[in-house]
Amino acid sequence: MGRALGVRCVRQGAWRFRDTQREARQRRNKAILRVLLIVASVAAIAWFSFDAGRRNTEYRILMLEDRFAELDSAMRVAAQSESEARAALGSAVSEAAAWRERYETEVPQGESAILWQLLTRRLNEGVEPQRLAEVVELVANERRCDPQLVSKRIIVKTHLHGGTDTSAGFADSRLTVMGEGEADRDADNNPVAWYNPAEPVAVSFVTIGGETEVVEGYLPINHAVVLGTDEYRFVVTEGPRNFAMVTAERCDFP
Repeated sequence: MGRALGVRCVRQGAWRFRDTQREARQRRNKAILRVLLIVASVAAIAWFSFDAGRRNTEYRILMLEDRFAELDSAMRVAAQSESEARAALGSAVSEAAAWRERYETEVPQGESAILWQLLTRRLNEGVEPQRLAEVVELVANERRCDPQLVSKRIIVKTHLHGGTDTSAGFADSRLTVMGEGEADRDADNNPVAWYNPAEPVAVSFVTIGGETEVVEGYLPINHAVVLGTDEYRFVVTEGPRNFAMVTAERCDFP
């Protein structure tokens, strides 16, 4: 009986030992399983993080590539615009230089501008262009004038005296010169018949066609009248009492 009890004790001890080993194995397996689960969780988190980062990186790369393409296109357009602007600027500068050269060549300057204005005024006044051309063609620096001057005296009319000899004819009577002035005064300040040469006078130059030019001023008075191909230069000066002296010089015109 004591042997049987010993055998039973040995068996119970062996069972407890196997139970202990089984429990230890189970605990070890659970610990390994927890470690594996933790490793798997970490690996899954790492994978998802990596995949999200990869996707985000790829998206940013695509965005950067699109932005780069836009910038490259904009740079190409800007370069083309700059090239066109430079070409337009060069063309404008060349055109401006051409117009400036043309202006300096074709637009009268200085004395030429004065002559141009004179010709334009005469054309606007109705002078025929052919007549102006003929006159300009005949112009010379050396004037051709008659060696002999012609002098005549006229009575200067006043409101107190008209009378005869108040005019003188020149150019074969094609041109008449007349004068009119203020009456002089005597010592008692009474008006007299003759004119006062110290006061302004009015000298009239009348052509045979009736055209009249009146020149007013103090003596001496200078004036020129053109009749066809002749130019008459007059000088009106003071003469004897009641008279004025009219001196004429004839020159070729132009």
